[in-house]
Amino acid sequence: MRPRLSLPLLGVASATALLVLVGPESAFAQCAMCRDAAASSSSETRTAMNYAIVGLALTPYGVAAMAAWSLSPTVRAWTSRTLRRLTFNRTENDQ
Repeated sequence: MRPRLSLPLLGVASATALLVLVGPESAFAQCAMCRDAAASSSSETRTAMNYAIVGLALTPYGVAAMAAWSLSPTVRAWTSRTLRRLTFNRTENDQ
């Protein structure tokens, strides 16, 4: 049986390929207030701002993942199968 490529998976793969090809060098979108605040602050503050930006960028993906988990039995089944495949098989003596 030949596996079918789903449309959402194709979209994610296309977006990932586009991001890899474009690269982070061309993604300098930062507001003027953030740029001025980062330029006039200490290195510790700039580091904290970088972590905050990454956290704010990942939050929508976390919300989307939680929504997919709670609303879609297909996502839960796929995640369970994948995690079962990744875990080590325990023997009866190991437990």
